[in-house]
Amino acid sequence: MAQSLMFWKRKDEISIEEAIERLRNLQEVLSNKTDYFEKKIDIETKTALESRGKNKRAALQALRRRKRYEKQLQQVDETTASLEVQLEALTSATVNVDVANFLRLTSEAIQRTFGNMTADKVADLRDEVSDRMEDVEEMGNILAQPLGGEEFDDDDLLAELEEMDQDDLIQKLSDIQLPSVPTEELKTKGDKKSGKAKEEEEEEREMRKFAEWM
Repeated sequence: MAQSLMFWKRKDEISIEEAIERLRNLQEVLSNKTDYFEKKIDIETKTALESRGKNKRAALQALRRRKRYEKQLQQVDETTASLEVQLEALTSATVNVDVANFLRLTSEAIQRTFGNMTADKVADLRDEVSDRMEDVEEMGNILAQPLGGEEFDDDDLLAELEEMDQDDLIQKLSDIQLPSVPTEELKTKGDKKSGKAKEEEEEEREMRKFAEWM
């Protein structure tokens, strides 16, 4: 009985979802059997206890029936445990299948997005673009050069600019108007100083004369 519940014929190939549904249905059937046998065991136990003092034969028969029910209950319990293991395995398998399908869809989406592009090809493409940019910059530098050989050295131009700045500074200094020097005032001061010296000399002569007279 247990084997007929646990295995199906090869021609009855079913999906994981259908197998899970069947196992759950079997669990419900076995649960009902468990309830049935437990009730029978309780009845036979009660009968054996009630008959032990009155009718020993009836008590023994009740115990034999209880033993058979207990054995059948044990088989049901073992089958139920086996079904639980199978159900857990199928449930895990369903999750694994879903994850695998998701990974497959993700891989296909990435493949459609990048095509045959790989990391090495991207690196090569980046190097190629960098080389093209260098070529464009070099061509721009060539096109920026003057035609006809009119090439001027930057150092010569800077020296010329510095010389122009010096000439401009000299010109600005020459244009500055300086104030005139007040010569008359200085001359007056000199005259005043000369007159004072004369007075001092005159006083000194008078003092000498006065000393001689004394």
